[in-house]
Amino acid sequence: MGRPRSAALVVALVAAPLTLLAVQPGPDLLGEIDALGGIPPPPPMLIHPRAFAAYGALITAVTLATLYLYRGRAFIVYWIGSWLFFAGSLALLARGYGDLRVGSVMLGLAQLLGVWAAGLLWLAAAAFPDEPLRWNVPMKVAAVTAVWFLAAPLVLPLVAVLATGPAAAAVLLGWAGIRYLRLGLRTRYVGVLVITAGTILLCATNAAAAAVSLNLLWQPEAFNGLLAVNIIVSMFVALAMHVLVFEDMMEALRRAHGDLAQAHQEVKRLAITDPLTGCHNRRFFDEIERREIQRHRRYGAPLAVVFVDVNHFKRLNDTRGHDVGDQALRTIGALLRRHVRESDYVIRWGGDEFLLLLTCGLAEAERKADELARAFDRERPAAGLPDGIGLSIGVAPVSAEEESLTPAIRLADSRMYENKLRERGELE
Repeated sequence: MGRPRSAALVVALVAAPLTLLAVQPGPDLLGEIDALGGIPPPPPMLIHPRAFAAYGALITAVTLATLYLYRGRAFIVYWIGSWLFFAGSLALLARGYGDLRVGSVMLGLAQLLGVWAAGLLWLAAAAFPDEPLRWNVPMKVAAVTAVWFLAAPLVLPLVAVLATGPAAAAVLLGWAGIRYLRLGLRTRYVGVLVITAGTILLCATNAAAAAVSLNLLWQPEAFNGLLAVNIIVSMFVALAMHVLVFEDMMEALRRAHGDLAQAHQEVKRLAITDPLTGCHNRRFFDEIERREIQRHRRYGAPLAVVFVDVNHFKRLNDTRGHDVGDQALRTIGALLRRHVRESDYVIRWGGDEFLLLLTCGLAEAERKADELARAFDRERPAAGLPDGIGLSIGVAPVSAEEESLTPAIRLADSRMYENKLRERGELE
């Protein structure tokens, strides 16, 4: 069925353009028809640059709002507000006003929205990556600036308002650029570095606009040039903001992955660790038994089992209490871990019994057993343990022919018991 369907698809793709070519009239026929007189160009479309930029700023705010649904961060909210104010400022500057007083107020409002947009851009730099929203101080500053930009056009020349807006925006953008620069040096995010460059350029263009506002002769050409630069720079800043959001999300995913891996390792460690003594448990022994036997066979490395039991542990629990007994087990577990190599294993076998798996021969394992018994006798008084508490130890080598460590463990256990009996005989 696969080949017929593929052949039919190829025929359909080839037949369609061939059919269209076949049914079209020839050159002579087209030459005789002069009804159209050629193909006219499309009618020109008049696009106001400020209105075009306002729509672009509004679209940027909408796309950032969509990203906020996936990455709810305060700096994105500040960005959204900044682009909305920027869009409103451009929209007000894109139209004319018949009444001078109304037009002056609208131009003042446009300057106010531009300053607020720059202020929110500065707040976003301070809030990255996960600072909460803070509106108390910004709202007070916004109220003060609103009084100036809405009341000044009614009592001052319009030039004062037109120059104050870009100047204030330049200060805020320059301050924001410094903050983004510090952030970029710390994080090395591409989005932050691009936003840094963009805010610095916007600071320069707003400072130039403030200077141009003082000379009415330069305004039309200079403002148009500065507007073109602002539109281009704003496009890069908008793109960088989206990139930065994704970079922040990827960093959060990396941190979450690291925390998850660390938690997994911690859970695994807890699963194979005895909570009282800090030694490995029987589950860990079941995991490594076959691996150690295979390593013992493959490389011919010697392997020995040391079985350790605490003398008179039941009497200690009965006379001193289980707290003292637990302290004795913790002391023994710490001592055993300190006196073996990192390649060896200390396992709490059960109750007051410990199992040591040592990568060495029988003679060295017996010397290690004597060293452990003497070390415990030295440390016992400091641990507050009574006289008579000691260690009975049995040692056995692991044969390369055995399929498990059970025979060696049984032999070491029996030798440990013989040691315990001898110890009891000496006490008696």
